[in-house]
Amino acid sequence: MVTVSGGFFSSDLFSIYNIVQNTQIVYPKELIISAMREYFAKDSKYHYVRDEFGFPKTPDHTDLDPEAGLDNDATTRIYIGQENRFDVKYYPAVLVKMTGSTSIPISINQEQDCVQYEYMPYYDGYGNNTFLNIPTHMIFAGSWDLKLDIDIYAEDPHDRNQISEAISILFGHLVRNQLTRSGLFIRSVNTSGESVEDYQNDKIHRMTISLDCRGEWLRKIPVLSVVEIINACFEIGHEDIHGTWTPAVNMQINYTQDISDLIAAV
Repeated sequence: MVTVSGGFFSSDLFSIYNIVQNTQIVYPKELIISAMREYFAKDSKYHYVRDEFGFPKTPDHTDLDPEAGLDNDATTRIYIGQENRFDVKYYPAVLVKMTGSTSIPISINQEQDCVQYEYMPYYDGYGNNTFLNIPTHMIFAGSWDLKLDIDIYAEDPHDRNQISEAISILFGHLVRNQLTRSGLFIRSVNTSGESVEDYQNDKIHRMTISLDCRGEWLRKIPVLSVVEIINACFEIGHEDIHGTWTPAVNMQINYTQDISDLIAAV
């Protein structure tokens, strides 16, 4: 697995092509679901509880106390996830889905002229030392405009409305800065109108919260894979109190470093 902006991507492709961040589908959904689970885990009425595998705890409710989950962790009082895990539906439920994304270039050339540098110490045979500012990575970058829908389902319209309000303020303010630091910027929070659907012999009340977001992608290609030799030249001289630099005659150090030697040293 390769770590991608705090998440994990199990395919080898990101590692092969040096993609270190891609906040588009998997990672944004994980961020949104995780934020809501942590949020509702603190609530008493819509108390969220996870099982030993990290999924919403939804045991068989046959003969289960109607008050279960209010003052204990016997069951979750709200389902939060990407989709229902079983044919039997659980209410109230909050389901997150991706509804589309668009690639937005942040520059015409996708930042391809950007180079990351790092300082490398250099010591010569005369006891002199300095630091070389060596290029380490070639950088490509871009962004995504993406939209995530949060569908709220409840058997009671009051529950639906309260949950919708709680989620709206969560992403409109409470975790906005936290998500931005994690690579997902919430541009706007939009709430749909109320709707009712027939389900068996009952009514299911629904509302959708749409998050317009901005994500990023970043590719950092190691310079070691494209550069074979680094040449450096040092002049030795004197700088007076006025800042005037006077090079010493015939005092120059030329330095050549083969990348294969650097790899061997590591």
